[in-house]
Amino acid sequence: MFAQFFGGYLFNHKLCSAEDLTQAFEAKKYTRLRLGVLAINAGLMTAEQVEHVNITQQSVDKRFGDLAVELGYVTEEDVEKLLSQQPTDYLLLGQTLVNNGALTNAEFEKAINDYKAENQLSDDDISENQNETLNKLIKEFYHFDSAVDAKINTEFVTLLFKNIIRFIGDDFTPLEASVVNNYKAENLIIQHINGTYSATACIGAYRDAYIGFAARFAKEDFTEIDDFVHATVGEFLNVNDGLFIVNESNERGVELSLTPQELSESAEIFFDDTAFCIPVVFPFGQVDFIISNH
Repeated sequence: MFAQFFGGYLFNHKLCSAEDLTQAFEAKKYTRLRLGVLAINAGLMTAEQVEHVNITQQSVDKRFGDLAVELGYVTEEDVEKLLSQQPTDYLLLGQTLVNNGALTNAEFEKAINDYKAENQLSDDDISENQNETLNKLIKEFYHFDSAVDAKINTEFVTLLFKNIIRFIGDDFTPLEASVVNNYKAENLIIQHINGTYSATACIGAYRDAYIGFAARFAKEDFTEIDDFVHATVGEFLNVNDGLFIVNESNERGVELSLTPQELSESAEIFFDDTAFCIPVVFPFGQVDFIISNH
């Protein structure tokens, strides 16, 4: 999940486009992580030093690590340690963006260092993939600390992204959320959560993105929106919300229930309290996820 939010960080800071990220998420599965990117991420080499080694390799038939040691940038022990690391998704994403020309090594170096500093993340935090760290990252990315029910929103969205990765795929970029009092969509799925507290969760999208989302979840090919496509998108929302209320019961003793999903076309919903609209860009288009507590 850190790769997706690092991608969102790059997009929000105008370091690359949504198209760059879509292409990189598709291509990163074929990307071989280079030692230079590992060294930059570990703070052992600067981007300038990595570029120097890359240029030197054009006239000297030696491996990157051997040259970096000869030039005094790293030790042999550093190289062995870097080579023993398992590639992480966010580094593969960065490497792919560099390979594709969307980022330079220098831009990657600054972006990854700024990203870690702003979110107070260490490599251990990222590699361990702990819920506590994910919650913190999501809370700060979406500024949920300003919401009355920040904890509920954070836990809901953390679960949402886990389920997107599990059922839809990891090739997406989360964009900045907007605060809304109403939401209108060409295709809209709504579900209410009732009990100790109340909430409303929605999924909205235009035609192509809506069909693409349903196709990923059902693992089938769809060409038109029909009742089955509506039901498929509704089922994703129902699965996510069902897991959420189970977690709330098990972890906090909060008892909640779900209403049946409401399936609508060209519909608008108004919220009694502030809602967060969370856009997510997939290769097939943008899908909006809305959460409101009341």
